[in-house]
Amino acid sequence: IRRATCDRIQAQIDAINNATEAQISRFRQTTGKDRIGTSVAQQARGGRIGSDFGASEISTVETFNRQDEDLYRREANSKISALFDLAARDATSEIAAKRAAIEKSVDKYFEFLGTQNERKQQQLSNFVQYMLALGVDPTSLSDVDLKKLQTQYGVGKEQIANLYDSAKSAKADKDRESQMADADLEKTKADAEKARASVNQFDLSEGEARYVYDPETGTAKLVASRAKTYAPKGGSVSGDGTTLGYDDPNYTLESIRSSKGGRFLTQSELKPITDIQTIVGQAETLTGLINSVDTGPIMGIIKSANPYDTKAQLMKSAIVAIVPKLARGVYGEVGVLTDADIENYSKTIANLRSTVDVNKAVMAMTLDIATRSLANQLNSLSAGGRDVSNFEAIYTGLNSKATKLKSELGTTSEPKSTEFKSSSGKAYVLPY
Repeated sequence: IRRATCDRIQAQIDAINNATEAQISRFRQTTGKDRIGTSVAQQARGGRIGSDFGASEISTVETFNRQDEDLYRREANSKISALFDLAARDATSEIAAKRAAIEKSVDKYFEFLGTQNERKQQQLSNFVQYMLALGVDPTSLSDVDLKKLQTQYGVGKEQIANLYDSAKSAKADKDRESQMADADLEKTKADAEKARASVNQFDLSEGEARYVYDPETGTAKLVASRAKTYAPKGGSVSGDGTTLGYDDPNYTLESIRSSKGGRFLTQSELKPITDIQTIVGQAETLTGLINSVDTGPIMGIIKSANPYDTKAQLMKSAIVAIVPKLARGVYGEVGVLTDADIENYSKTIANLRSTVDVNKAVMAMTLDIATRSLANQLNSLSAGGRDVSNFEAIYTGLNSKATKLKSELGTTSEPKSTEFKSSSGKAYVLPY
């Protein structure tokens, strides 16, 4: 490796030597000659040519020239030495890499030898399992086949037969366990079916369960249960005690009343309900302005730009005030509202640039959405175990106010509303 490395740099060494000899030759032809010529000229002027002093001067100049030439050679030798150092390092690295590769190969070979028996055992085990799957008994194999197996796996006929019997026994045990598991599953299903059937036998009410004492385990065992549903029942309104459907007009009212005794609401749970109350109040202000302000695409531009149009400016202020409450209380918006959010939500309510008919329809829709949102929140809180029984007056009052405002807007229609009666006998009209 070292010889090959040196051979690779020989061309560089030859190039350095050739370049150095060329430099020395140029030096002799130029600088060296100039120095000798200068020395002879000075001797001629001083009358020292041919004297011992003149010969000494020439000798001194020639010594200087040889020293310069030696400097060129030493510089070349320094470069060549650096090349040899690099070559030595490259050769050492290559030798180390080759030695590591050899050692790695040796380790891999020893590893192969060390796991050879384990691999053969695994291969033999797989082969026996394959024989078992095919139903081939090793005792039925010919001597030629058995000899091949012995050559491949290093075991005899008796060992193969023992492995086959062990695998056969293990398979039988596994099959029995599987059958027992299937039987246990069927029993569990039957017990579950029996438990479901016993619900009617015990005539359980919602949330009730029946247990029997098991003397074998010393514990109580569940034999029947009936899940609890949080849907309200007709009581104070219908009086029949049946579970109400979600589309029943009395559903929310009964849900509010049946929540009594639950946990009180937190501040965050109260806020959306408060926001909806504010929305309906602000909608009342907007409804009055819609009926008294002439709006439309052209009039809206004129009125928006007129700071002295009191009603138009009031309507703009009312729109700005209602948007945040609408976004958070009804649509569930969180965080800081961007300008784009405000613009989008502003389109869901009346504004100066829409016609009067459009503004009335939009405000009626906003009132419907607000009252439905209030009902949905109260229903969810009641089902979650919160006490919202104190909100009955607010719920009925807001729905009554929304119906009145829609009537003022001229959008109330009987097919889109329903009537229910409170416990006091007072009738309320709610939108579907």
